[in-house]
This record gives sequence, structure tokens and C-alpha cells, in this order.
Amino acid sequence: MAKLKTLTTVGALFGIMTFAAHTGAEGDLVPVATLKPALSMDKPVLTPVGGKLIFSDDPEPFTRPGAFYRDSAEGEFRVFWHHQNQGDSEATVAVAVTNTSQETVKLFSKGQGVSTSLYVTEAGQLSLAEFLKTYGRTKSLALLAPGESYFLDAPTGAGQTTSGLAQFEARTQRGNSPAEVQVTVLNYETKPDHPEEAPVLPARGPQVRGTFPHFDRIGTLTYHTSMGNAYLPIDSAASGKWKDDMPGEYEKGWNAVDGKEVINNGNYGVLYHWTFDYINDDGGPKTIKMYLNPPGGSGNYTLQWKNEILNSGWLSYVNAWNFKTFTLGAGEREIKVQTSLVGGSAGAQNLYFTNEPRNG
Repeated sequence: MAKLKTLTTVGALFGIMTFAAHTGAEGDLVPVATLKPALSMDKPVLTPVGGKLIFSDDPEPFTRPGAFYRDSAEGEFRVFWHHQNQGDSEATVAVAVTNTSQETVKLFSKGQGVSTSLYVTEAGQLSLAEFLKTYGRTKSLALLAPGESYFLDAPTGAGQTTSGLAQFEARTQRGNSPAEVQVTVLNYETKPDHPEEAPVLPARGPQVRGTFPHFDRIGTLTYHTSMGNAYLPIDSAASGKWKDDMPGEYEKGWNAVDGKEVINNGNYGVLYHWTFDYINDDGGPKTIKMYLNPPGGSGNYTLQWKNEILNSGWLSYVNAWNFKTFTLGAGEREIKVQTSLVGGSAGAQNLYFTNEPRNG
């Protein structure tokens, strides 16, 4: 019988994340119409970096046990999953990492957030907020002997959604080289001895499942105060009527179950590493106000401003969230920002840049 190692998401962790989500918000909501007209900023060219993104969102609702998605990964990789229990009883939603090689594998965490809620966007927001809190911290999870599996799981009651974002690194115990593992996103009533053998549930759509080449994007955005009000769409549609993506933003993926090509519309699970370059080119200190507006719908939204994690309340397409206000003196200032689209929330995310003379 295969040996199993588990980390279970419990109520205490959920309570911690709920508190975090209510302490980061800054500023008020304003009608987005008050920010217009606004200049459409030149789209920066994004650079895809990092390891594979294993993406599981189909079938998003489920009523019976089985695997949602499975693929192999090597070295450093990230997993995004978002699934709703529409059955009549509790199930466990989990990510299982299985050592299918003939040698021992060291498994590490580079950040993880998992949350369960009756509200789909709250589950997504809390998981992203917790992921950002732990992102970049290396933590040893397990030594996996051949055939052994590590589980990151969350009990999910009827009607609840579990959303998760976790980054792993697998390395051989001997030689410390990148190791290949099998990753299975699944749900079950009784934990399986061999998650890598669990039957895969049929696709339901319109959501997708697949594997994508890179889990991060890097970009620089320059805002001149002479622009006045200006905006940039992030996570816009990759194709169709609402296509408005940036160069390098999207990559084609593949569905390891059926071999078909897929696109992760919204780039859920992808972390954007931004350098915002503010240039005061028309004299005098300025009050800069930053806003986020979801033109495609509504949801809860989260981002990281320098070292501060900011979380919105419920936000609809008619409003914009003033997530940060600061003073820009003469010259230039760079600020590091990280964004990602919350599971369950609609994209795009329009970022608005505004400025006015500082009073006093």
C-alpha cells in the first residue's frame, strides 16, 4: 500500500485568512464614470517566466468522486484549482503530488493558499491572499519514497467551493536535481492509496483544465502625470469580441487528458510581477490615486502593493476601488506591485491611474 502524507486545510486557517481579507482594504468605492474620460495606456510587453502552471477548473461543479485533472511536472511548478461541491454530502478536494520515479524525492512549498466558502469569490480571494502572504518562502513538505503521495486537501461541504493556489518544488534526494512527479487534482470521500490512478471526470465546460508553460509574467508600466487619468486592462480576454490582451500576456496550453489546445482566459493562477514607474513631469508634488475596476463583471479582488496585501470588498463593474493613495514628489518613483485574478471573479481588471496637485 502506498504511503500518504497530508496537509489538511482546517477552520483555524480559514479564520486567519478571513481576518487578513478584512484588514487590507484601503479607500472608498467611486463610480467608475467619475474617472472618465481616461487615456488608454500603451500596452507593455510582458515576459513569461517560471515553471509550469497546472490549471484545474473543469468540471468546476462536481457531484461525484474522481480526478479533475492530472499531468506530470518537473522541478518548480504551480497548481491552481477551483471546484464547487454540488453533491449532497461533504467531499474532500485535494491536490496530490505523487513520486512516480524509482528514487526518493524532496518536496518543498514556495507558497500556498487554500480556502473553502459558500461564496465562490470569497474562496478565491482568501486563497490568493494567503498565497501572497507565503509566496517565496521555502518550506520542506515531505520526503516522498517511490510510489508515495503528498496531499494538500480541504474538506468541502455541500454547496461550498474550494479554491487553491500552491507552488511546489520537487528535487531528487540524491544529487538535488529537478525531479518529475505526477500531479492530480481530485475529490474523494475516502482518501485513495493511488491518486495517480483515480479516474478522470468528464469535462463539462465552459471552464477549462490544462497545463501552461509558465506561471509568472514580468512587466514594466510607465505613468506620466501629464497623462491625467489613464488606465490599463489586465487579464482581458485572449480572443473574441472583448480581446484586449497585452503582448506576451497569454500562452497556449495543452489538456493532458485529451491532448487538446487550451487557453486560460483571465490567466487565473498567473502572478504578474509589475514595476510601476511614476514620473512627475508637470511640476509640484502630486497626490496619486490608484483604482481597480472590473469592466467584465464583478467579484472580490486582491493585489500586493510593495509588501502590503490589499483586498477589496464586493466590487461590480459600475464602481472602482481606490486601493492606494500616495504622494509623488518631483522626479520619478518606482513601485513593485503583484497582481493576479481571483478565482471566481470576472476579468478584466482595469487599473486606473489618476493625479491631482497635493494640497498643503
